Amino acid sequence: GLHAAHEAVGENGTNLGIVHRDVSPHNILVGVDGLARVLDFGIAKAAERAHHTRTGEVKGKLGYMAPEQLFNETIGREADVYSVGVVLWELLMGQRLFANDTQAQKLMRVANNEVESPRTLNPDVPPEVEAVVMKALAKSPRDRYRPALEFAAALEFAIPPAPQRVVGEWLADVARDP
Repeated sequence: GLHAAHEAVGENGTNLGIVHRDVSPHNILVGVDGLARVLDFGIAKAAERAHHTRTGEVKGKLGYMAPEQLFNETIGREADVYSVGVVLWELLMGQRLFANDTQAQKLMRVANNEVESPRTLNPDVPPEVEAVVMKALAKSPRDRYRPALEFAAALEFAIPPAPQRVVGEWLADVARDP
């Protein structure tokens, strides 16, 4: 979904420069058809759209923001990749990346790229998966995956995905009324 948004083009064929800016578990939905969808592009930013954030205003959920978002720097698709990296880290660990941190502590940890390696907390995480997560969570945008499809491919190589049908069946079973 993010790759499609990042690659969207206008009528003239020019890339729209869409960046979601608010990727978090709250904005990812997996349907009973087994497909994951990215929702709520309400604060997304398109390069050609006349949308300006007020000076000093940061948009998005603090625990999922890339360092460049915090500092009001130029935000590109790599910020969304970072956010998905946070979601993946949390899925692997079964806990929030910045679970017990105050807002100030979150700001400092993101700004200083203080992200604990998954294998430090859970040695059962395969090294290949850890490498994918840590690349997505790199402090510098140029060190992250670009485009998001590259991130997906690296993850699929590290952990072959479950078939869409199996995911849908599992979700339908889990979501079934008792």
